[in-house]
Amino acid sequence: MKSLRVCSPKAQRGSAYTTMILVALFGIVILAVLKIAPAYVDDRAIAGTMENLAASSEFADMSINDVRSSLMRTLNTNRIEFDPNNVVLVREGGNEYVDVNYESRKSLFYNIDAIVKFEHRFDKK
Repeated sequence: MKSLRVCSPKAQRGSAYTTMILVALFGIVILAVLKIAPAYVDDRAIAGTMENLAASSEFADMSINDVRSSLMRTLNTNRIEFDPNNVVLVREGGNEYVDVNYESRKSLFYNIDAIVKFEHRFDKK
């Protein structure tokens, strides 16, 4: 026959502390995800807009200012804050590319920020 072990209140208190720490850590992770996720949603909108623009027949003939203004029209409509100076024309090996590289800084709490870096390259053929 097995005997039942009875836990002392002291042992149960240790498991309560562990539970509180785990709940706090889980809360911090959830908070970070909720604050950082919008940066990824905005990036998908930026990349999607640039992919649509790059797929158009006019893209090869557009100047970098035309690309920036077309991108910003769509982003302003969707209320996405973006610096158009992050869109640059790059020439490598006789080819032209449009690079969209930027960082998004999100405040998590107090003086702790999360920085998310995004890099996209579109061939300007």
